[in-house]
Amino acid sequence: MAFTVNDLQDLTRLLLERPEWLSEVRRIVLTDELLALPRELAEAQRRTDERFAELAEAQRRTDERFAELAEAQRRTDERLAEFQRRTDERFAELAEAQRRTDERLAEFQRRTDERFAELAEAQRRTDERLAEFERRTDERFAELAQAISRLAATVERGMQEIGEVRGRLLEIEYRNKVGAIFGGRLRKPQVVDAGDLWDLLRERLDEADIRQVVAADLIVRGRLLPPQGEGELWLVVEVSSVIDRNDVVRAAQRAELLRKASLPVVPVAAGRRLTQGAAALAAELRVALARNGGLAGWDDALARAG
Repeated sequence: MAFTVNDLQDLTRLLLERPEWLSEVRRIVLTDELLALPRELAEAQRRTDERFAELAEAQRRTDERFAELAEAQRRTDERLAEFQRRTDERFAELAEAQRRTDERLAEFQRRTDERFAELAEAQRRTDERLAEFERRTDERFAELAQAISRLAATVERGMQEIGEVRGRLLEIEYRNKVGAIFGGRLRKPQVVDAGDLWDLLRERLDEADIRQVVAADLIVRGRLLPPQGEGELWLVVEVSSVIDRNDVVRAAQRAELLRKASLPVVPVAAGRRLTQGAAALAAELRVALARNGGLAGWDDALARAG
């Protein structure tokens, strides 16, 4: 007989009404393997549940860890945000400080440029003043040099005039004391007048030579005293405060002109002092030297008188 749906419904109702029959029905319908299967499934389910529980715990811990990491990340983000904020503030402060520094540097550069411009202008004015001072100093030195030159010329002229005055005074002294100075060598030595010389030499020398002779400081004539010899002797005397080579040369040249006129003559250079060059030249040219009342080189000069 076939098992219908109604039969199944009736069985289901009876099992619901008599639940104690349900175990028996299971035992009849299901084999031992099938009955054991729910237990294995239950054990697998238990293990699965335990695994899921472990996974859930791991998930919980993971979630907690992620939450901690998220919190740490949040705190890190907050710290980074704070650091970024503080860094931005610091950069803003540095930028402001840099701006103020740039402004101060610009102001310093401006003031420095102004100061350098002032210094350059001051230097320019100083250079102008120095140039003007140098110009005026050069002019002053030029004026002083000219003044010194004029003074030196004046002094030189004064010294020359003084020398000439001294020479004139000495010449006058020799003229006045010709007997005292040359009386030990000549009898009655006398100064010859220039006019008398012109008369004496006019027929013997030309005019230029006569002019050279009469330009001598003194022309003296007298007679030799024994034992020097006999006869008349002429002296050509050049008088100077300091006897130099020029005095010696002039005496020798003018004596030579008188020798040309056939007159026995001794050249004499007279003075108070004597240069070394004049002394050597006088010995060479045989010119007598009259100083301090004495006559040096007289014998040599006399030997060449004729």
